Amino acid sequence: MEFTLYFASAPAPKAVTREQLERLIPVRFSTEADALHGAALVIRGGQYPWLIEGPDVRLDAREIGRRCEPILGLFKGSQ
Repeated sequence: MEFTLYFASAPAPKAVTREQLERLIPVRFSTEADALHGAALVIRGGQYPWLIEGPDVRLDAREIGRRCEPILGLFKGSQ
């Protein structure tokens, strides 16, 4: 299975179109958990995850942020 994370240096619009996604560089992961860890690193680096897509999965920016909170908490605890 393949999960694709799309991210950018600007926040995602409320409704993301396929045309907008085509302008971004996709990063592929083998699991949803790995894609979420990748998204957490994107957030930590000051960028914005827009979308994670995979088999039966479509997480928008808001859901990605919510699901990355525990991961980001781990980073804060290790500093």
